[in-house]
Amino acid sequence: MAELGARLRARRLERNITTQMLAERTGLNRKTIMDLEAGRDVRLSTVMKVFRVLQLLANLNVALPDTLPGGQALSARGQPRQRAYRPSPLKTNRS
Repeated sequence: MAELGARLRARRLERNITTQMLAERTGLNRKTIMDLEAGRDVRLSTVMKVFRVLQLLANLNVALPDTLPGGQALSARGQPRQRAYRPSPLKTNRS
């Protein structure tokens, strides 16, 4: 979280936005902005609000690509998976 906070602070300063201005634009408390920039735990919705104001939402495509590591598109798998299942134990043949 500390690295994320430091990067968001740098982006905010690049755009010449004060913590008070960012708080007003996101609808968050100034202390919450300061907590985020200090690397303290905050809600995901808080991070998303800051990303939106700092115009960083497009960067999430890098972290959450639409393709699998093998290059296969997620939509090519058909219906999206609804649940994850525990692998079944290996069956052994008893004679």
